[in-house]
Amino acid sequence: QNPKHRTCEIMALRLLSFNIWFSDYQLAPRMKAIGDIIGARTPDLVALQEMTEQHWMVCQSIAAFASYTWSEPSRTGRYYTLIGSRHGFATGPTRQEFEVTMMGRDLLYATVSPKGLPPLVFATSHLESLDRAKVRREQINEGLKLLGGHDDVVFCGDTNINDAADGEVILPKPWEDAWLALKPEDPGYTFDVERNLMMARHDGWARSNRARLRFDRFWFKAKNYAVTNIELIDEPLAGGGDWPSDHFGLLLTLEEWRQHRGDSSDGKCEVC
Repeated sequence: QNPKHRTCEIMALRLLSFNIWFSDYQLAPRMKAIGDIIGARTPDLVALQEMTEQHWMVCQSIAAFASYTWSEPSRTGRYYTLIGSRHGFATGPTRQEFEVTMMGRDLLYATVSPKGLPPLVFATSHLESLDRAKVRREQINEGLKLLGGHDDVVFCGDTNINDAADGEVILPKPWEDAWLALKPEDPGYTFDVERNLMMARHDGWARSNRARLRFDRFWFKAKNYAVTNIELIDEPLAGGGDWPSDHFGLLLTLEEWRQHRGDSSDGKCEVC
C-alpha cells in the first residue's frame, strides 16, 4: 500500500527581519553572511533595518539579493529600512514618516499577493532609539492604526523596546506578538551582549548595561493566515569571532489558515 499523504499541500510564507548594523566594521563579509542566510533560507519577504548607501552597494553585488524586488532606498537620514519580495508588490511600497520623530523614523509597507494565497500587507520600521519610550509608543500606535484596516498584516523590525524603560507593550486586539504567541517561555533576545561577542567588543552601551533585549519583533493580525514557527537567526561568521550584525535576525513562518486547519475552500483536505 502507498503511504498516507495529503492531496493538498500546505501553503506557507517565510518572512525575515534583520537589522544589518550600519557600522562599516567587516562590512563586506557581514553583508555576504546576510546574503548567505537569505540564499539558504529563501524567505518570501525580507525586512532590513539600518541600511546605508555603502551597505546597499555591497548587497546589490551579492546574488541572493538579486532574487527580490526591493523598495527604493530612502534619500534622507543616516540609515533606513528596506523591504524585499520574491513575489513582487501588488501595491506600494510606501514610505511614511511618523508624525512624531526626532530621528526621521518611518513606516515602510507594501501589499504582496503570492500566487494562490490571500494578499498580505508587509511592514517594517526602526522605531526611535535609546530613552525615547514615549515616542516609540506613539509610533507603535500610529503604525498599528495605519495598518489595522487590512485583514492580514505583519509589522516587523527593530522596535528598540527595552522592557525596563518601555514597560510591557500590550498590543490592541486582534494584534499579537508572534514570539510571545509561539515561544512564551523563551526570552528571545535579539540584542545579546553575552552571546554576540562582536557586539560586546564594539558597543560600550551594551557592555555597561549588560544588554540582553528583545529589540526585534514580529507583530501580526491575521484572518487568513496562522503563525506556525519563529526562529532566531544567530549564527556567527566562520571562526566564531564576528556575527553578521550586532542584532540577531528573526524568521517567521505563516501558513494559510484554511489549509493549516486541514480544509480547503469548499471541503476538507483528503488523506488517502
